[in-house]
Amino acid sequence: MKHTLTLLFALLSATFLQAQDKSPAKPDRSRVKPDMHEGIIREPHIMFTYVDEKQRRRLTLDLYRPAKSKGPYPAIVMFFGGGWQNGRPGIFASLAQALAQRGYACVVAQYRLSGEKPFPAAIHDCKAAIRWTRSNAGRYNIAPDRIACLGGSAGGHLSGFMAATNGIKRFEGKGDHRDISSDVQSAIVMCGPMTLLLPHIIERVEKAAGKPEGDAIIDFMGGALPGQKTGIYREASPLTHLGEHTPPMLFIDGELDRPRVRYTEFWSKMDKLDIPHEFVLMPGAPHPFWNMREWFIPTVDTVDTFLQKHLPK
Repeated sequence: MKHTLTLLFALLSATFLQAQDKSPAKPDRSRVKPDMHEGIIREPHIMFTYVDEKQRRRLTLDLYRPAKSKGPYPAIVMFFGGGWQNGRPGIFASLAQALAQRGYACVVAQYRLSGEKPFPAAIHDCKAAIRWTRSNAGRYNIAPDRIACLGGSAGGHLSGFMAATNGIKRFEGKGDHRDISSDVQSAIVMCGPMTLLLPHIIERVEKAAGKPEGDAIIDFMGGALPGQKTGIYREASPLTHLGEHTPPMLFIDGELDRPRVRYTEFWSKMDKLDIPHEFVLMPGAPHPFWNMREWFIPTVDTVDTFLQKHLPK
């Protein structure tokens, strides 16, 4: 009897351990590190614009492109995130390399952060990066009529702003290549607000007003608050400028990061204007998911699939 009970206990323990082994594994949130592969040319720190009249303050970009001679290749101008107050082009190095392997020329541009110059300085710089890309299309084997933009978080806002303001001259700024168009033919927004007047944003900003730590949005708005009659929050919202000039857009959200909330009004207006748009939800994904190993390849696949429809190679 004792032997039978011991055997039964061992069988139950093994079954329990097997059940534990079959429990869902935690998502791999480790960061994907840049890894230059054969067939990719990286040209870092190319100067693309001056932002002062004396030409002492300059901005640079990193270019990743396929080494193969065939082309010209469609381009993706990429804008990093960081609350408009920090970040650097290197944040998107891994994603740019992976997309270059898929046959895109990827331009990861620097832009002025809010601590140096608030809105609309970053807008001016992003427009200048697109103009540089189109101006140098022949030199780098880029198709000038197939340029997309992409960004995550604050960079997603900038990407959406680029798409929403195609052809609106007052956002061009004083950067270089002003005789060249900054229009994009499609855009990808990852977790970027399309309006800065969402209820949860207003609540967050009002709570932060007057506190020593402040808020990234307040800094981006040059210290202005939503209740003030400057209109800057409306002016800084892509939703305000969305029109028939806006190209097809892809939106990607993490499941754990307010999915869809940022785009409801934007999508409604796009539908009225009959502008194509797609949405992809990354299951179980936090903010920001695009550089995490679990969701990295799904992000690359999603962007590539969308751009193959709208920027065919």
